[in-house]
Amino acid sequence: MAASTPNMYDFIVVGGGTAGNVVAGRLAENPDVKILVIEAGIGNPDDIPTITTPARAFELRNSKYDWSYQTTFVDKPDYERIEKPNTRGKPASYHDDDRVYDPRFSKIAREGPLHISHATLLPETRAFRDALTEAWTSKGHGIKEDIYNGRMEGLTHCVSTVYEGVRSSSAVYVFGKGNVEIMHSTVATKINFEADTAVSVTVVGTDGKKTTLKANKEIIIAGGVFETPKLLLLSGIGPRRELAHHGIDPVIRSEHVGEHLLDHPILPHVFRLKDGLGLDHILLREGPDHDAAINQANNGGKDPFGPEGQPHFEIDFIPMFCDAFQWHFDIPPEGDWLTVVVDLLRPQSKGGYVRLTSIDPREQPDINLNYFTDELDILALREGVRFVDDILMNGDGMKEIIAEDFPWPMPRESDEEMDRLILDRAQTGYHPCGTARLSHDIDQGVVDSKLRVHGAKRLRIVDASVIPVIPDCRIQNSVYMIGEKGADIIKAAYPELYK
Repeated sequence: MAASTPNMYDFIVVGGGTAGNVVAGRLAENPDVKILVIEAGIGNPDDIPTITTPARAFELRNSKYDWSYQTTFVDKPDYERIEKPNTRGKPASYHDDDRVYDPRFSKIAREGPLHISHATLLPETRAFRDALTEAWTSKGHGIKEDIYNGRMEGLTHCVSTVYEGVRSSSAVYVFGKGNVEIMHSTVATKINFEADTAVSVTVVGTDGKKTTLKANKEIIIAGGVFETPKLLLLSGIGPRRELAHHGIDPVIRSEHVGEHLLDHPILPHVFRLKDGLGLDHILLREGPDHDAAINQANNGGKDPFGPEGQPHFEIDFIPMFCDAFQWHFDIPPEGDWLTVVVDLLRPQSKGGYVRLTSIDPREQPDINLNYFTDELDILALREGVRFVDDILMNGDGMKEIIAEDFPWPMPRESDEEMDRLILDRAQTGYHPCGTARLSHDIDQGVVDSKLRVHGAKRLRIVDASVIPVIPDCRIQNSVYMIGEKGADIIKAAYPELYK
């Protein structure tokens, strides 16, 4: 029998992000099951053009929709770097900025509501893309349109979670589901237990009032790689020393909660392009071209720029000044620019961590990405930059349209100067995972193969924090599939509800 009393639900999902909405939507396929999604973010993201329009993503930086986590990037004995990277994630990552998706993830493509599209060549970028393709092939490298068959080396076009110019998101899994309640602008402060069984969630709204919400069946944490371990720790699940430091009574001693934070470090750098070959005048600067693009983008929220491999690196070529990766520098007032992002896919450095800064659930956690504890990662990024810059500066087609570096010359000939530049300018690839990793037992990680929290009953984690080894790619696809797999696992545990 489904829950019917106030503040009582069958399933409670903490976090309405990429995986959380997938789980909630799939569990809602039985209309008699009552589901609550607790969401810290806003309740109407699809009414906000800067969120739904892919080309306007840069406007979100430093906006009220930006969580702006303060993050330690490098923590070496002789060098430390702490910054606020102004993360691209909107509340609960409702909208998928990377937008890279493949239709052969067949369950979503056949049965799910998420729309996908192949990249299309915009007239505004044709000259640049033709030049880049010529340069790439002139240096002996191949074209690889199919990067999902296990061999990912080559230049490719992306596919996108964009439909008719509008950014798709996992929110479509729960829209229109009468048995799904979304409690937005609400922070989960604690998972409550009876012995080792999770029974309820305490939340606080914008008015500061606390409420306890009960689950008949299960509680599913899907807060993401930073917020999931924070909630576990606040609930008494975590390393003994961390809990004791904050005076939290332990419920389950789980030494790996918040540990093993993994990410792809990237090194962005900028070249000036021959005038007219970039998108700067359209997307970044006031003027008739910009106004026309925004007017078109605001026409029903449809965006003309929306529809638009890799053993060691993913290399992104963005024909504009991309301030999402260059927030230290002002946008150049004139000229066309090329942002090149070298993304290290298999870093060798040990993972970072997420810990509590206090017991205040509204306070951001202490995040340390801990890049470059292994010097091999610095060497790899250095050689990755040299590899791609050789193509751009010496390849046919591009060498004729590439000009100077920005904001100052790249010291490509000096290993020592390049290494220091990497420490100073490396950024997050926005692919964090691993802080509640899947494992055989509690001595190795946080959840088992059924995504159940070790040592707890009726409590699962379904988000990127369970990923034990970072994929050689952007992780959006993986997070969607964690949501799908998690929903299948949960449904299989309740055959009386899901036949």
